[in-house]
Amino acid sequence: MYIIRVVTYTLSLLFCFVSCKTKQEEPLIIPEPGRLEQIDQRGVLNVCSYYNTTDYYVYKGIPKGFHYELVKDFADYLGVKLNIEVNTNIDESIQKLNEGKYDLIAMSLSVSNSRKEDVQFSQPLFTTRQVLVQHKSDTLIPSIQNLKGKEIFLQEGTFSTKFLQLLNDSLQLDLKITELEDVTFEDILLKIENGEIPYTVIDQNIAQIAAQYMKHIDYSLQLSPENPVAWAVTKKATLLDEEINNWLGAIKKSGKLNVLYNRYYKNSYITSLHNSKYYKLKNGVISSFDPIIKKEARAIGWDWRLLAAVIYQESGFDPEATSHLGAVGLMQVMPETSLQLGFEEYEEPKDNIHVGAYYLKYLENKFNKFDLDTLEQIKFTLAAYNAGLGHVLDAIRLAELYGKNPKVWDNNVDYFILHKSQPEIYRDSVVRFGYCDGKQTFNFVNNIMENYTHYKNTIKK
Repeated sequence: MYIIRVVTYTLSLLFCFVSCKTKQEEPLIIPEPGRLEQIDQRGVLNVCSYYNTTDYYVYKGIPKGFHYELVKDFADYLGVKLNIEVNTNIDESIQKLNEGKYDLIAMSLSVSNSRKEDVQFSQPLFTTRQVLVQHKSDTLIPSIQNLKGKEIFLQEGTFSTKFLQLLNDSLQLDLKITELEDVTFEDILLKIENGEIPYTVIDQNIAQIAAQYMKHIDYSLQLSPENPVAWAVTKKATLLDEEINNWLGAIKKSGKLNVLYNRYYKNSYITSLHNSKYYKLKNGVISSFDPIIKKEARAIGWDWRLLAAVIYQESGFDPEATSHLGAVGLMQVMPETSLQLGFEEYEEPKDNIHVGAYYLKYLENKFNKFDLDTLEQIKFTLAAYNAGLGHVLDAIRLAELYGKNPKVWDNNVDYFILHKSQPEIYRDSVVRFGYCDGKQTFNFVNNIMENYTHYKNTIKK
């Protein structure tokens, strides 16, 4: 029995040797990371959404919307940052999704058999149907057959276009379908409201909420049965789709999905939103201080939307804001800093923004010697505005010492700011300014850059 075991063991070793040798001779093929793994590696979820009062918008400096709140929750669930890009053309969005520019389309996307050939859908978020929207009058179209020969205006590249084309072909309605470029569905509905165009086709739940503040539109003619609305990923992103569905199942069970749906599709506050000067889609206003912000941003060569994002992060546009450390006003200027820079007036909004902007430029110039990329220099400047220049210079030295890139903020210098409250970091020999509550600074930079992205999505420069 012992001899048999020895022979068997020897043969096993020989087989392993031959097998291993054979495997070593074969080229090593490393599979490309899946989409979920790519998101985890980069630490960012790239999302395409649509800008309107239900999907995603910015109000008083704060991003809101049904799909925004959902996808922000999903990004938090994955433990990554969220990057949103607005795209009004659905077909183009799907193309960019499959090219890898987007990880996810998070908007009211109607599920259709033709789209299933190009993308993979999540579980349905809700259902809706297509309706005809027309101006209230004595000549309302009562049935689909009465649409014969009519001209209908639609957004370019939407589900409604393909739906209407199929309806036209099947019923021989001889419709004239006119697609409008660079408009939102709200633009088109407003044209119906004002009598500029006669008809459009849109999702019923959107028409329903719009009818709360557009009193002259009618959406009573239903053109289709209810259809599911979902998010979309590429057909290859199976693991990402599974994660979405796992997360979605949990928030459905918790009731959060239903709460959000009621907030954005059934709540009457949308009416007051459209009457507000702070609704960006209507007026392009971030705050009542925009004229001052634009003037000071020009003076320091910054995008005014970036300076607005700094002010929102510092004070929420509250000119009376104060901190426990004595910082005051819209940009939370420290009195001693203002005096050191040569400014005695710093409390009134125009003075406060002027001093804060001047200080940002002063800090930005301190990083000129590092030959940073423009976007990186902005992030370093924001960190210095929050934590002080010395702590950021410490983080740069630490990054250089420990093999990180001292010219890159994300996942490099920011790592040492984030951990500068830990003794093994702030007691390092290259550190000159000691302890820092780095988590606050880390979040400060991230939040400003995120809001800056929202402002760029919604307001032209």
